Amino acid sequence: MQLATRTTVRPAARVSVRAAPRPAVRVVRARAQPEKVLQEAIKEAEEVCDGGAAGECAAAWDNVEEISAAISHKKANDAATNANDPLEQFCGDNPDADECRVYDD
Repeated sequence: MQLATRTTVRPAARVSVRAAPRPAVRVVRARAQPEKVLQEAIKEAEEVCDGGAAGECAAAWDNVEEISAAISHKKANDAATNANDPLEQFCGDNPDADECRVYDD
């Protein structure tokens, strides 16, 4: 008579893996209204120019010009994107269609 032998299987050593610590600061992006940003830049440029420093005044107005150009380019890009959208084209041709209804709150 042969006795059955038992083998004990032991789990491998546990390895603890830690994830990299998360940064304590969380970045939240908020988008301001472009016209509001432009008005603030104009106000800042006027204040800088009242101080009398010509170089800083020119730089402030350059900033205003860049913001204005960015707003203009974004509007043109949005218009081009909407022109290529099939739903926008359909709604342009069929403004009374159910798919084109716009509800005001």
